[in-house]
Amino acid sequence: MTAVSNVYAALEQCFRPQECTDVFPVIGEQCHNTDEIAQVFTATFASDEVFAALDALDAHDCLLFTHHPAPQRSDLNAPAPAIPGRHFDWMRQRRVNLFSYHIPLDRNSEWSPGTNLARAVGLTPYEEFYEQNGVRMGLLCRSGFASLDELADALSRAVGHGVRVYPYGGQELRDGHVAVMAGGASNKAIYAELRDKGINAFVTGVTSPAVSWVAGIHTEARENGVSLVGGGHYSTEKFAPMAMVRFFENLGLPARFIPETPNMAEL
Repeated sequence: MTAVSNVYAALEQCFRPQECTDVFPVIGEQCHNTDEIAQVFTATFASDEVFAALDALDAHDCLLFTHHPAPQRSDLNAPAPAIPGRHFDWMRQRRVNLFSYHIPLDRNSEWSPGTNLARAVGLTPYEEFYEQNGVRMGLLCRSGFASLDELADALSRAVGHGVRVYPYGGQELRDGHVAVMAGGASNKAIYAELRDKGINAFVTGVTSPAVSWVAGIHTEARENGVSLVGGGHYSTEKFAPMAMVRFFENLGLPARFIPETPNMAEL
């Protein structure tokens, strides 16, 4: 067994949550039910699917580390839903702590969604862009791809399902350079920035124009000649909690990633 306080200290030292703000009210521990843990489970969301998997695994005396302290949105234009109370009851009975780093994990690092998505697609980061809540979380990358179709095929292979392409920047990738921002990017100003930096392809998560905050992004992407390649929220961010398995193993704790079903309506 390992003192969970030591695990939290290692997380805080690495991710420096005090340096950022967040869209969720609590950064870090969401509920505390044990002082000592035997293992860690990582997940992208704190969803029904994740809790069902943990129950099937008879998880207990452990830490659930998630990127989001909430389930996936079923209504893409609604706020993130709350975790149902029955899951908190289950965690209390099983002595499970829930700990979430949203913006702290989003910050570009060895463990971040952007870095690990780029790695999975076969891209090499060379510059940061896109700041939100006090951290930089977007990456400009070099690639060996010549065309938008090649990039989309590589993303599809990485996430394990089809992706959506909006070819506003044409088929040819300028110098093979690509922008990456896992999950989604709501700042409309970035498309002019990408154009000025010679980038005409942007890999991200949520791209459906039916999502209220995405509609204006399409206008900016089209006007600035930047193609969108959407892989979905979960599927582009899952590589961070997958990488975090290694983080916890480095602390001497057994760790396991819990997969979830992507919401294809986000594309």
